[in-house]
Amino acid sequence: MESKALKIFTDKYISNRRLCWEMDQQVMSDLSFAKWKDTLIARSEIMRKIYLENEKFLADLKKELESEISPEFYEQLFNTVKLLYDGGYDDLFIMRTIVNRILPYFEEKKDYPKILFLRKVIAYEHYEFYGRLSHEEGMDKALELYEKTIELKEYYAELTDRADRRAIFVCYSNLVAILANEKEDTSEKIFKYIDEGLRFWQTDVVQRIDGNDTEFNERMDRLETEILYAIDASKMKDEELRDEYIGLVHRLKKKIDNDGLPDTDGGLFRAEIKCRLLENESEEALIEELIAHIDGLGELDYDDGDVALEKLLDYHNSGCEIFDIIEKSENRQKLEDKFIPRFVSKITDIHAHIPFGFWTGVVDDACAEWFSNAAPYDKNPARKAEMLLKLVISRQPITYIHSLMVGEIAARITISLIKSNPSFFIGILDMKDENQVKSSQEELCDYATKAALLHDCGKCEIVEVVNRQHRHLYKEEYSVIQLHPDKGYEMLQHDPAFDKYFDIIRGHHKSYDGKSGYPANFNNVKSKLKPMIDLITIADCIDAATDILGRNYVKSKDFNTIYNELIAGSGTMYNPEIVELIGSDKSLYQDLLYLTGEGRFEVYYRAYREIILR
Repeated sequence: MESKALKIFTDKYISNRRLCWEMDQQVMSDLSFAKWKDTLIARSEIMRKIYLENEKFLADLKKELESEISPEFYEQLFNTVKLLYDGGYDDLFIMRTIVNRILPYFEEKKDYPKILFLRKVIAYEHYEFYGRLSHEEGMDKALELYEKTIELKEYYAELTDRADRRAIFVCYSNLVAILANEKEDTSEKIFKYIDEGLRFWQTDVVQRIDGNDTEFNERMDRLETEILYAIDASKMKDEELRDEYIGLVHRLKKKIDNDGLPDTDGGLFRAEIKCRLLENESEEALIEELIAHIDGLGELDYDDGDVALEKLLDYHNSGCEIFDIIEKSENRQKLEDKFIPRFVSKITDIHAHIPFGFWTGVVDDACAEWFSNAAPYDKNPARKAEMLLKLVISRQPITYIHSLMVGEIAARITISLIKSNPSFFIGILDMKDENQVKSSQEELCDYATKAALLHDCGKCEIVEVVNRQHRHLYKEEYSVIQLHPDKGYEMLQHDPAFDKYFDIIRGHHKSYDGKSGYPANFNNVKSKLKPMIDLITIADCIDAATDILGRNYVKSKDFNTIYNELIAGSGTMYNPEIVELIGSDKSLYQDLLYLTGEGRFEVYYRAYREIILR
């Protein structure tokens, strides 16, 4: 690949990524139905074109990387990685393909600035991709890469770019952030990295070059305070470390007070609460202080971006701190009865009304965490399901709209089945006979609709992969996609109120005969809910194949084509009773033909209006 060809790849790949973002912004605008429909159709066509173009450019790049590379081309490839990373067009799998090819060359040349940059980039990409997935192997790789990057601090004086030098300390922060998300006690390692980073900052070579740099000093102040967020004091088993943590919090409190600095996000306040808890102060008194803090935070002004985010996270983290105290208390029930009504509904309402598009990744994680904390305390199953819908599922438009469509399809099939084959539902929701089924149409339709709304909830934890449409998915990404049934089950398994949905969530990607599909560790054939799994599976497949929103990498099919595919897979992939019903009930067939065609836009538009006006 000549420099001109590489430039074409880089420019076109970046322009296509920009166009993806622009099209998504247009679709999420407040438009009339007619204008919005035209925009959605145009988006689908443009996204398909982008996908095909990027496939060609990536294939050309891969072919060139497999050939012999000149020194000049190594430099060009390095500059391409830097351009993509600095511009925010980074992507683990594309960046890793390039970095794995060029890093050994720069290591052999002992070009330490380039080695540091490439290691930092690939470490960050692993951290970003695998962090939200709680993927143990991926995060271990990120730790390993960050550790290799900070080894380059001995060449600090040779790093002429201040961004490279600053990256050394950013790597220490990211190591701490990774360890903070581990399930076991990692406080010893966290202290190690923070102490090591602070000691290195005080060395003569660093102080001579950057000691007077305001940005570096601010970075080091943040590294010291990150321990407030990174350590779960309740997990700490080492008493010396506990004492060190308490001492650090008191020291930081004194420093912040002396400097007149605000505790803008409440991190220091909550750290003090943790210390006082370790010192055996009254749990009730500490929760009272947390609730008073929450009550005093005031309104959120989302036009003031960074300030609003800090206040939002203060609400969120202070509420989570109360949950943590209650869950670990020997007086849990007493604390639950006394305090849950005083803060949960307020903070839940705040999460439910965060504008779409506001700090999306951070907010999505916070909403999912809040649901997992708050839902177990709500005794109303319908309200809990609504909480999941508002806090988690509806924040992911592609997953939400797909789930709505699956619900519309499933409800129509349910009504037809009740009329022509009521025995299909005997045993579902404790239905005893056909008469009970016929008299329970509303209940069964509601069940089918809610099962559809919940069936893909696990995708909300892997949204970056699910929504990737500008290129093909790599093998690791397909593996991640296949985690979503188990992730959905894990999200809800703590709560028996959702147990009638568990098998549907886990089994909707299994074949009718159980011989194919995923997850491998779930046997759908033996499930008592097998008929409902089969129904949602067929509704899911019908929408997926006719979709024009979330699957632009393939051309959507019309319903007639899909029905022929259902016939071909009847008895193996799909439940033959449902397939036969769709063909024999002409009214149902025509209804599904319209719904998956022109009627789709009505469902989409209703959902989009709900999302943007939340």
